[in-house]
Amino acid sequence: MEFSVLGPLEVTADGRPLELAGARTRAVLAVLLVHANQVVSSDRLIEELWPGHPAGKAADSLQVRLSELRKALRSAGEAGRLVTRPPGYLLRVTPGELDALRFERLAAAGNVALAAGDAVTAASRLDEALGLWRGPALADMESVPSVRAEAGRLEEERLAALESRAEALLACGRHRDLIAELETLTAAHPLQERFWSQRMLALYRAGRQGDALRAYRELRDILVAELAIEPGPELRELHARILRQDPGLQGPAAASPGSDGPTAEPVPQTRYAQTADGIHIAYQVIGEGDRDIVFVPGLMSHLELLWEDHQTSDFFRRLARLGRLILFDKRDTGLSDRAPGDMSLEERMEDLRAVMHATGSRRAALFGYSEGAPMSILFAATNPRRVTALILGSASARWFPAPGYPCGEGTEEMFAALGDIAAHRWGQGASIEWYMPSRAGSDRARELFGRFERMAINPSAFLRMMRMIRDIDVRPVLPAIHVPTLVIQRLDDRITPPCHGRYLASHIAGARYFEQPGDHSLRFAASGNIEELYAELADFLAQASHRREPDRVLATILRAEFKGDPGAVVLGHRGRLIRHTADGILATFDAPGQAIRCAAAVRDGAAAAGIGVRAGIHTGEVDLVGEDIAGASVQITDRVAALARPAEILVSRTVKDLVTGSGITFAERGSYTLNGPPDEWPLFAVTGLGSPGGAALQVGPDLGDAAVQVVQ
Repeated sequence: MEFSVLGPLEVTADGRPLELAGARTRAVLAVLLVHANQVVSSDRLIEELWPGHPAGKAADSLQVRLSELRKALRSAGEAGRLVTRPPGYLLRVTPGELDALRFERLAAAGNVALAAGDAVTAASRLDEALGLWRGPALADMESVPSVRAEAGRLEEERLAALESRAEALLACGRHRDLIAELETLTAAHPLQERFWSQRMLALYRAGRQGDALRAYRELRDILVAELAIEPGPELRELHARILRQDPGLQGPAAASPGSDGPTAEPVPQTRYAQTADGIHIAYQVIGEGDRDIVFVPGLMSHLELLWEDHQTSDFFRRLARLGRLILFDKRDTGLSDRAPGDMSLEERMEDLRAVMHATGSRRAALFGYSEGAPMSILFAATNPRRVTALILGSASARWFPAPGYPCGEGTEEMFAALGDIAAHRWGQGASIEWYMPSRAGSDRARELFGRFERMAINPSAFLRMMRMIRDIDVRPVLPAIHVPTLVIQRLDDRITPPCHGRYLASHIAGARYFEQPGDHSLRFAASGNIEELYAELADFLAQASHRREPDRVLATILRAEFKGDPGAVVLGHRGRLIRHTADGILATFDAPGQAIRCAAAVRDGAAAAGIGVRAGIHTGEVDLVGEDIAGASVQITDRVAALARPAEILVSRTVKDLVTGSGITFAERGSYTLNGPPDEWPLFAVTGLGSPGGAALQVGPDLGDAAVQVVQ
């Protein structure tokens, strides 16, 4: 029998959960477990569980709950566990049966190994100890005083184990693996100076001196604001040593897990590109050639960790033989900075722009994997001159069912399962059952996947991105894809089953479709036939080498009334002024959020003069006719603008769907015939702008892209 208190209270017998009737019965068991192998008096149980109740009724209630607990134990053949011993009751538990006792024993062994200088053993024991946690200890029993006190004590023990584990990993040279985890820990426990010290040291050893110093300033601001004190002497000393680049701060060189030294093949150097909104994006470049390939990752990525799995690194090294391969961690993941909050697809496209600019990539084949696919689709449609080909792997236009979209059966279950894992079991490898079920039976694979979870993204960021993904829908963009496209679909994919890939291929003109057995995780080679996949990629890229310049492009079109010089306001929102007449302006933008904010600036400027201007916005394909644009989308935009009320910004559903995550809010304005019967188009009025993801970007003179800087 196993008793689990490091998370919600659970009891299992022979691997099956023990049914406990009612919250009070569970509470009685929790108190007895807190005092395992000790007599707990009846008076104490009554005082804790029925405070203020008449003594007789409370005693009767206690006997009922004890009877229910005995019945449950008897059903598992464990009737002798609960013993009546005056003045109360005793629950017999061996050390190996209670996860809290196992945790304490493993944590103590880890600390002994660390004190003896055996950092590798220490890290292993502490990893094993922390892996027993499923969430806050006894999370469903906060109202019971002694249980609440024990949960607090166990939490202190967990934090101490996390500190020791971080110290062990630093001693092993695994500072890069720690950065994301320590950022999460300092955010959750901002007054724990030891975590801040370890975070600063890990950043410094990873070559990020500036980030280490910024972390110190962040901590100092917190301590001064909340406690009116300065950081302690140890932290001040570490800060001073980082400032003078003390050679004594350098730790041991990192080695690959399971090896006696560094990896045989050199790992690409990690560099940083900075977006205009100040986010640092980690990237790597490997290989060479005339063709650039940019791999756009999914929800989880970690640039340096991927080279430690030889099958994964082999996948990327072979991909790099087909051209110069550019890899990056999106904001909120891996080695890149964290985002300030929810962000739309167009804001997240700045990560890709910044990396392409930093690497001097004017044109590239985009490989959008999983959650990275919608962003790649939008980028390819709005920037066709910068995209030579589009590869969509384990991809979807949207994840949930919708009218006209037959896919998504089982998505709700998948989202609920991943959300529960992120909230309660992150870092234990449980998500392998969705990403790579074919390897879920291997304890070693699960262990490595748990490490990948911890390093790739923190639980809060994962949950935030899941919220954004829920509303993603790029179906309206698919007809605007005019670059060679390959859709890769795995038949055993639990996250994006075959219906999703088949839909993409059938709704992108000329798309090539490749289907094979295997799991969702393409880059983990053992999840499918990698030789067959590599051959398909090589053949596709070879055939996609020659293509003509596009004469159609996806654009967001703004039609608005305007008096005065519109050039500054349109350019300031990264737009292109097409026409300016007495009736107003016609302008295009790469992304709808830019157009909405430009329209708001025009509206607010006119309102100051007592004028209520109308604006209409639509996203669709336009024909490029020299410096002008033409086509049905322009006509639709004109009709949307004509329906707007004074001082109103009216948009089509396509615009509304594409700014999901931006914070922009809308109100329904009914449906109208805009492009001839029988089509009815729902329209929406902008009611709030939310918070833009960053400052307005200026157009760079060399690549026609966002002005960014590269941080070495």
